[in-house]
Amino acid sequence: MRWPIPVAVCSVVLALGSMTPASADGVQGKGLHAEAAFDARALGDGRRKIQVLDQVCVSPDRQRGCEPIKPALRRAITKASSHRITWVDRPTPHRGTFWVLAPVRFGRHSAKVRWAWRSLHEYGCSGGGRFTYERQRGGWKLVLGLQYEGCPAGAGSG
Repeated sequence: MRWPIPVAVCSVVLALGSMTPASADGVQGKGLHAEAAFDARALGDGRRKIQVLDQVCVSPDRQRGCEPIKPALRRAITKASSHRITWVDRPTPHRGTFWVLAPVRFGRHSAKVRWAWRSLHEYGCSGGGRFTYERQRGGWKLVLGLQYEGCPAGAGSG
């Protein structure tokens, strides 16, 4: 018997409250270094090589509303991240997971960060998320985080 088309498997992680990621500790203001720290936090920890789109997109999961990322912000993100980043204009196999960042949206007392990623392997997973930070005592604190991941189920045999 053959199984129907592969089904997607999805997980969602919601982070609330007292989480304060190390890369956001001590971040002040609403400038370049704050943006870079927030984006580096979204990229996560690790020494793996990754590729990041050389544009920021209002809708990172669909790559819509994109504009070139400023060179100074690219340098700041590269410096703030523990990953080996290759900046690309389109996904390329064998350069690691492909990431798309959204512009950081600063409000009067909050900042919102969004991103999306996908593996370029056959049956590769994809995901993304968003973080909301609030200004508290002059610094930024993570108050809400939502991350999602979806992976296609393996094709059935038979």
